[in-house]
Amino acid sequence: MPVPFRIVTAAATDVGRAREVNEDAYSVHPDHNVWVLADGMGGHVGGRIASRIAADAVADFMVRWRKTPDFVWPFEIMESRSHDENAIANAVRVANVRVYNRSQVDESCAGMGTTLVAMTYSPDAGFVIGHVGDSRCYRLRKDELVQLTEDHSLVNHLKKFYHLTEQQARAKAGKNVIIRAVGLEDDVDPELTVDLPEPGDIYLACSDGLSEMVDDWIMTNILIGHQEHLDDAANALIRAANQNGGNDNITVVLVRFLRA
Repeated sequence: MPVPFRIVTAAATDVGRAREVNEDAYSVHPDHNVWVLADGMGGHVGGRIASRIAADAVADFMVRWRKTPDFVWPFEIMESRSHDENAIANAVRVANVRVYNRSQVDESCAGMGTTLVAMTYSPDAGFVIGHVGDSRCYRLRKDELVQLTEDHSLVNHLKKFYHLTEQQARAKAGKNVIIRAVGLEDDVDPELTVDLPEPGDIYLACSDGLSEMVDDWIMTNILIGHQEHLDDAANALIRAANQNGGNDNITVVLVRFLRA
């Protein structure tokens, strides 16, 4: 029988120290157990619009659209997946269509896209994560931080398939190139991860403005030190990224599971 949980949420975003515009976006709906984070790309205009469209589209699908009386799945569903897994996958693909279509009709948005982490929870399905790109989701459990998502980046591709070290992959890639993103093509295949929360778990979704600037062990210590106050944890994570240079926009979404 699933453990009844009380869920606590916090989220924060910051432009960082090097950028003039914040191209990150988030949309959190704790009452519906829906949390979304996006990191846009494609210039100041395009990136900001792409992330906002994607975050809002996923949240709208999960919170409102799929619960309407005349609801019909916009994309195919897989019988092997739970309802929440199919919902997240469909939501991300809907977001992809909306970003892609905007990029096709608005010259200022040509070529725009966004990374995305979309999360939901139900006692039946567990904690479902759908992601595209290199924005990440981690889980802190018993003081151990584990990355649950796998970056859709050239660096990670080189590490995984050519067995290169982090340093070798970064040297070969030249810069961090995203190989899968929302909005670049007319369809996208989000990667799904399902985790079963335990009391005390904290899930951290973040843009690469955090993960590229702050080591995992520092994130771990920040989360442990502020686990009773998630808003403080979110602000401390952003502060750490800025102290290390703040080379990109920084966004974090935190979800903590407590025994009800």
